[in-house]
Amino acid sequence: MSKLPLPVKLLIGNTGYKFFQLYMKFNNLRPNVLNANDTVEYIKKNKSSIARYGDGELLWIFQARQDGNFEKNSPELATALKKVLITPQSNLLIGIPNIFDNLDNETNSSKTYWEGLIIRHGIEIAKLLKARNQYYDSRFTRPYMDSKNKDKNFDLTFESIKEIWKNRNVLIVEGEKSRFGVGTNLLDNAKSVQRILCPSENAFEQYSSILKTVKGIALKIEDVVVLAALGPTATVLAYDLSKNDIQTIDIGHLDIEYAWYKMHAKSKVSILGKYTNESKDKFVEMNSKYLEKYNKEIIRKI
Repeated sequence: MSKLPLPVKLLIGNTGYKFFQLYMKFNNLRPNVLNANDTVEYIKKNKSSIARYGDGELLWIFQARQDGNFEKNSPELATALKKVLITPQSNLLIGIPNIFDNLDNETNSSKTYWEGLIIRHGIEIAKLLKARNQYYDSRFTRPYMDSKNKDKNFDLTFESIKEIWKNRNVLIVEGEKSRFGVGTNLLDNAKSVQRILCPSENAFEQYSSILKTVKGIALKIEDVVVLAALGPTATVLAYDLSKNDIQTIDIGHLDIEYAWYKMHAKSKVSILGKYTNESKDKFVEMNSKYLEKYNKEIIRKI
């Protein structure tokens, strides 16, 4: 479908999406998803952790993720992601894409992507999501780029998210070269920032070591909030850390979205100094002077 003209893709996608909505309605499968703003407010009010499922995590469950991504398909990853999705855990929210009611606010490229995913895997996804009565919007971390209205003022949206870690001790768990918050004011309101660097590719293969290290360090930090930017490994990590009452936010691409918003980007361009897997040039190094503070924040490498 990728080679078809856009009007044809929109027509096919819209038709398939409408049929899928009817299928969900008649089979009582439409998931209840709290919107993005209310998801953030709930996290702040309750100091909840959240494990997020985007298109990638759902495809990894089916072992259908395209080759060439930063995490390969594996039975072990699929099993772990499915377990998190269907197993209740106290004060852990499960985020899924809020795409089931309509796609009216999406750009054409985003809309056709989600419609294509629904056409290929919608029924599998709907059956998988029967397990819970309440979900939260996983895309609260991606408010800007896929929004049809890029002239909207997103300042309040990002400021609200920043309040999650305001005056708190932040422990970032990220891939090497992710550099969450570097070069922006995203973390300026945190009390402190420390970082644990993990493999940028196939991190889940070292999951036991990552979990042991992060848990051991986080339990020693007062009023800690863990921000995990590590693909599907972050989803599983949020589940396991929340068992130890460690608030963990599977924060995903928020940093990239914030940078795109600040530069008024209209497409998914590379961000200097950060691994941007959705851009053509995935990594372009920044001036080393911007990395001095970042390097001091690194306390462990795995």
